Amino acid sequence: MSEEQAKEQLEEVEEKMNCTVNIEESGPWKKKISVVVPREEIDKELDSQYGDLGKEAAVPGFRKGRAPRRLIEKRFGSEIIDQAKFRLLAQAFEQIEDSEDFDILGEPDIKPDDIILPETGDFTFEYEVEVKPVFELPKLEGIKIEKKIVDITEDRVKETVEQLRRRHGKMTDIEKAQTDDSIDGSATIKLEGIDEPVVVEECPLWVSPCSVRGIRVENMAEILDGTKPGDKKEFTVEVPESHPMSEWRGKKAEITIEVKAIKRLEPAEMNDEFFTMFGTSDQSELERMIEENLEDQADQDSRNAMTAQVREYLSSNVEFELPEAAAARHSERALANRYYELLRNGMPAEQINQNIEQLRASVGEEARNELKMSFIMEKVAETLEIETTDGEVNAAIAQIAGMYRRRPEKVRDELAKEGRLEGIAQQICDQKALERILEMAEVVDAPAEDAKPTEKKTTKKATKKKTTKKTVKKAVTDEDEKSTDDEQKKVKRTPPKTDK
Repeated sequence: MSEEQAKEQLEEVEEKMNCTVNIEESGPWKKKISVVVPREEIDKELDSQYGDLGKEAAVPGFRKGRAPRRLIEKRFGSEIIDQAKFRLLAQAFEQIEDSEDFDILGEPDIKPDDIILPETGDFTFEYEVEVKPVFELPKLEGIKIEKKIVDITEDRVKETVEQLRRRHGKMTDIEKAQTDDSIDGSATIKLEGIDEPVVVEECPLWVSPCSVRGIRVENMAEILDGTKPGDKKEFTVEVPESHPMSEWRGKKAEITIEVKAIKRLEPAEMNDEFFTMFGTSDQSELERMIEENLEDQADQDSRNAMTAQVREYLSSNVEFELPEAAAARHSERALANRYYELLRNGMPAEQINQNIEQLRASVGEEARNELKMSFIMEKVAETLEIETTDGEVNAAIAQIAGMYRRRPEKVRDELAKEGRLEGIAQQICDQKALERILEMAEVVDAPAEDAKPTEKKTTKKATKKKTTKKTVKKAVTDEDEKSTDDEQKKVKRTPPKTDK
């Protein structure tokens, strides 16, 4: 390309199209945009299109670039008009988005194929767009945040040792069941008003509160205690209203359990083999390392609880109506993700579909809260001038790759194909913003929960501490996963601009 051609293209990009724009409010964070492109701009665009084509068009009877315009119009007119229309639309969209003081979400609500470029007169069209909500943030400095003081008791350490022993223990067959034993059995469920009973040939149970096909039986220990292989037990319960099968809800269920085998967990012995498994030499060293890892876990729990307080503060002090179309798109994505998660967990598609509206309602509310937080956190990051660097994203990818023992570049490629790289960057940015707010916060100590003064304990404020034995830490964390999951759960935000 010559220097003159490059200059012409640059001038063409910089030159703005002359058009009249009228913007009206048409709903919550929705605008109706009317555009009038004068005839001279249409003719200028058509002349440009015909001029470019005329240099390259091959028309029988004429040398290349020598065919008269009337023949080019006759042969290529409809294509040229379409190209001119789309270029004029694109220029108008771009100029409006660049010049107006609002940020557009998603694509314009317009069907270009239904718009006609007139042969005479001005080109008029209109469309609607959703825009990013405008709101004020509450103060970000001096927020009062409670920080838990964590008590790691001697009993808690010993309880964790027992958890590790059970995890690495073995199941043995026994003849008579008692509390916490495992039962291999079958179940027959007769539901009120349903003729055909439901037979579950393989029904694992516990001699403790457990479920039979989603029906919670709180007194199962009383029912199965003392049973032997071959025994049958019959009882009646009421199916809860929350049961996934809508036709079962609220009905009485007569359940017959047949015991096939009974197994009891024998905890692992506290021997050299057991201690070596965790890189320790004796019980005393194992308990010291467990205490350190419980403290590390408590640190993280405390930090998660503090960031959760910041999120709650922001959410409760910022009110605005969500853009409906963006909220609907976000909810549908969340529903699809939840649907496939249930499929991966083994739930039949028929069962999911039967309860899809209930699932949609539960997922929808959570998705709307996530979308609200995405707008808030984006503005917080802008206000605090926080950005995510490529190095931080690469470090996060390397951490993910390490967890799955894969090459970082392979993981990055997969994340890029799935469109998730931007999401990782935004999560990092969110976390940095929350940490910045915590740095500026007024942090006060909160008393430890369920503290027992009679127990020997190590009292520790939550501060970061290096983990010395990863094997023990993983075991401790896995054992306590259920109790800490709610506090550690992060809101994964899908930014508004990904709706485009």
